Amino acid sequence: MIKAIIFATVLIAAFAGILINAKRLTAFLRLGKWTNRFDHPNERVKRVLGIAIGQSKIFRDPIAGPIHAFIFWGFMVLLFAVIESIGEGLTGGHFSLSFLGPVYAIITASQDAFIVLVVISVVAALWRRFITHVKRLEGDKHEKLDATLILVLILIIVCSLTIDNAARIAMNGAYPHEAHWLAALIAPMFVGTAFTSLIYESAWWIHIVTVLGFMNYLPYSKHLHVITSLPNVYFSDLRKKNYLKPIDFADETITKYGASDIEDLTWKQLLDGDTCTHCGRCTAVCPAYATGKILDPRKIIIATHQRMLDKAPYLTAQGAYGFNSWSGEIVKAQVATNGNPSGDEVVTPEDHSIDHPQGMLLFQQPKMKREEVESRKFVGDYIPEEMLWQCTTCQACMTECPVTIEHVDEIIDLRRNLVMMESSFPSELQPAFSNMENNFSPWAFSPSERGDWAHDLGIKTMAEDGRAGSTDLREQPILFWVGCAGSYDQRAKKITKAFAELMQLAEIDFRILGNEEKCTGDPARRMGNEYLAQMLIKENVETLNRYKVTKVVTTCPHCFNAIKNEWKDFDGHYEVQHHTEFIKELLDTGRIKPTKELLERATYHDSCYLGRSNDIYDAPRNALESIPGLDIIEMDRSRSKGMCCGAGGGQMWMEEKAGKRINIERTEEALATGAKVVASACPYCMTMLTDGVKAKGEGDNVQVRDIAEIVLDAVR
Repeated sequence: MIKAIIFATVLIAAFAGILINAKRLTAFLRLGKWTNRFDHPNERVKRVLGIAIGQSKIFRDPIAGPIHAFIFWGFMVLLFAVIESIGEGLTGGHFSLSFLGPVYAIITASQDAFIVLVVISVVAALWRRFITHVKRLEGDKHEKLDATLILVLILIIVCSLTIDNAARIAMNGAYPHEAHWLAALIAPMFVGTAFTSLIYESAWWIHIVTVLGFMNYLPYSKHLHVITSLPNVYFSDLRKKNYLKPIDFADETITKYGASDIEDLTWKQLLDGDTCTHCGRCTAVCPAYATGKILDPRKIIIATHQRMLDKAPYLTAQGAYGFNSWSGEIVKAQVATNGNPSGDEVVTPEDHSIDHPQGMLLFQQPKMKREEVESRKFVGDYIPEEMLWQCTTCQACMTECPVTIEHVDEIIDLRRNLVMMESSFPSELQPAFSNMENNFSPWAFSPSERGDWAHDLGIKTMAEDGRAGSTDLREQPILFWVGCAGSYDQRAKKITKAFAELMQLAEIDFRILGNEEKCTGDPARRMGNEYLAQMLIKENVETLNRYKVTKVVTTCPHCFNAIKNEWKDFDGHYEVQHHTEFIKELLDTGRIKPTKELLERATYHDSCYLGRSNDIYDAPRNALESIPGLDIIEMDRSRSKGMCCGAGGGQMWMEEKAGKRINIERTEEALATGAKVVASACPYCMTMLTDGVKAKGEGDNVQVRDIAEIVLDAVR
């Protein structure tokens, strides 16, 4: 009975701590703006089962993957042991789940198996941190201490459980259906020992107190993801990875565009901060970081979490007035100043500041004084502004993140505020913004020249076709969306012509917009100028809808991603294909047939906006594989692990002022294959790789060619 009373007191205290921290963290999350992540529950559950439970992303790392997975799965299986320990503590005697019958045998046998795997995995994790010194795991002293403490606590939990089970079996024998084979092997060590009972009780207390202490320590550790990773995966964005939510400029209640501080971010972005594992997988694959720049996706998420811990206690102070951004309503609250109620008061969103820290709860006490928090800026003091402008939006960080953190979305939100509220952005972007506004292209070319490339090919525009307003959709031609690069850039125009010729050879009925086509808005959106982007998108959608366009094909992955995934928000609903998909269909149906041998070695570079953003990996490769004699070899980093060319996210119009040029890094990898042809499927990639080949002095030996150009050579 005494044991039950003592344990009940410990359990109540432990759960009180857990609930207090849950309340604190939930209050912090409610500071974020509302975003709906509660739709399509079935699809979300499937994602949790695959990514969180199945650890699918974790296994992208062949070494760290099994280590983490065994620890994670081990803890899930050991939850049954925790239930038994709690039951024993509350009853004061032995308690088991043996009433489950044969199922109990499976549970107990798997527990011991995972105990072995967990011990091996923890030792391997410590070895990687302190012996081999894996670069992405290197952190400051606090991080190392935190990681070491967590790993040691895990060892204590599983080892004490094994000793507990072994001593119990030595004293009283096994439970019905029990199959603790590891404990049974150890049990003879305790038979006939005078201290068996003491060993048993000590191991039990060490096990359960460590478990409860572990749960209460997690909210203050970078291992908070143990609790938040499952919900973070559940609430991840179900749309394509490279999708940006538009700003509603018609909403007069919105007074700030983008994000300048934590209360401007969404609750999901704040949850991302709670969930970051500090594993560094995002950093390890970031092309900017890999080439010596200061951008570190991990640091951006960690900085967000730290800013929340510094500022949120003031914003969520007991009795403080605030703006409830989840419902869009002003909150009334009772304010207590020096213990005296001051009555009800209605405040405006501008009053949602850290000037109301009255009645601060003990568990919300911040580490930083209010004046210091006020004086520090999120972008500048926590996140260097330069870091935000080095992102290529390649999505590599989000692809690798095992807990589905959305790094790029936050970077764009911070860019939006800098551009639209602060007018703070790299000077190189001003001409691009001006050109998109005045010439409807990032380059200073006249809109009247957009269709000049087609004059000698007999290609009609939609306007020349006279189909505006037509309701006969059965014979509606395909719209070939050429894009700005394909219309103006001398090298990209060769790609445009090659693809147009392939369609003509296949007798495809298609049209172009000519001077009615405008930039898709993608560069402006990724550079943070959402207002300019929406202006371009709406004008384009109006044009396409006027011509009753139903199907669009384009050679540019950036145009493809924008039209396919983002224009739907602006009433632009079309069937959209990338030209590599279209070419594959023409090959599969026999409308074009490669007959000429190309006796060359080729390697294919995956465009980020085609591959990681839209999962198109096979179509370009299948097109190349259809060509007789072409020997295709993969680069070390390919498909979803492919490296960015360095042009996305506005980098096409900016200069890399730090470190090695990203396109040089990628070009060196392509050249290392020994290929004489570097195949591409994006005009941005074409520019960057061509420049890279020339910079490496291989311009006369290695060709950079688009899929359409290579296929055309084989069919004509």
